[in-house]
Amino acid sequence: MLSERPWKLMDFLAVMALLSLLLVVGVLSNILSASRSDVPVDMQSQAVNFAVSLCLYGGIVALVHLMVRSRESSWRSAFGFRSSRPIAALLMALGVTCIVLPIAWYLGILSVQVMDMLRWKVEPQPSVQVLQTSASFGPQVFLAILAIVVAPVTEELLFRGILFAFVKQQGYPKLAMWGTALLFGALHLNLMTFVPLTFLGLVLAWLYDTTDNLVAPIFAHSLFNLANFFRAVWEHAPM
Repeated sequence: MLSERPWKLMDFLAVMALLSLLLVVGVLSNILSASRSDVPVDMQSQAVNFAVSLCLYGGIVALVHLMVRSRESSWRSAFGFRSSRPIAALLMALGVTCIVLPIAWYLGILSVQVMDMLRWKVEPQPSVQVLQTSASFGPQVFLAILAIVVAPVTEELLFRGILFAFVKQQGYPKLAMWGTALLFGALHLNLMTFVPLTFLGLVLAWLYDTTDNLVAPIFAHSLFNLANFFRAVWEHAPM
């Protein structure tokens, strides 16, 4: 079970405000990308996007650090990194990912079928679109670093590390699990991946609650993104 965490209402509100800002930025970015869909994406623009993303994620980590310090706590205490069984947590994350991955892929297939039935436009995430349209090695490296290393850390700090822990400690475990999972799925701004990512969010919350160590959902999240990255590269590699 998840042990006591130092988060207060102000921390919860700060994270929600940050995610709301990211949601607005994401929507505007998607609108801009759609309006410029006929403009080819070159290596230089990809490098700029990568640098901006790193700065954004770095700012999120810095904000979390300030929140940890403001509670006179440490990262080990605030996120369970002091756990005496880190290897067991990693092994559990590995096993859970092996089970979750095919289920999430199947949910993705079902989502596409339902969207086709409803005549909704099916579009993959922007990162997958880049892999589909770019044959150069640079953009793939940029996306791999962001998806496999950077994003799992920052997203788990916010969704599971702070939001889930705070709401659960207020006495609402089901709301904590479902609320953060739905928010996690929605913040990726893609109907095609909403259901599988919401399912992943539920599993990651359960994993954090079970292991009491945020390393477990971070590792599982990273493995999930790793598998999807190689799947996207493999499916669109020239034959």
